Amino acid sequence: MSKKKNTLKDLNDFLKQQAATLVAPEKLSVKTEEPVAVKEPLTIVDTQDTITINSLTDTIKAFAEQNSISLQETLYRVILTSLGTQNNLTPEDRMLINTALYLKHGSNWKEAIRGYWKDKK
Repeated sequence: MSKKKNTLKDLNDFLKQQAATLVAPEKLSVKTEEPVAVKEPLTIVDTQDTITINSLTDTIKAFAEQNSISLQETLYRVILTSLGTQNNLTPEDRMLINTALYLKHGSNWKEAIRGYWKDKK
């Protein structure tokens, strides 16, 4: 009987291995909490408008179409821009940034990750 592959686990292991050769990982000293399930639609209330996840998704899709870029490329930009503005990045944030860079740059991902973190220092 063949064993089922867990591709997300394999990707996670691979990225950890590769990231360790580029940047020394920080030790996890605090156990992360389990995410809380959202029972109601997530909304952000602004003084002007109410933004929902659906309207935000529609805006991201519209941005991609207006700029003639793929939805994936737009999502990578959103991830890199939003997490890149934070001062205190968690190891999970760094992993998400590295994953977005890996997916965005394809075979040139090592140089992209090196350049990104070099610019951050």
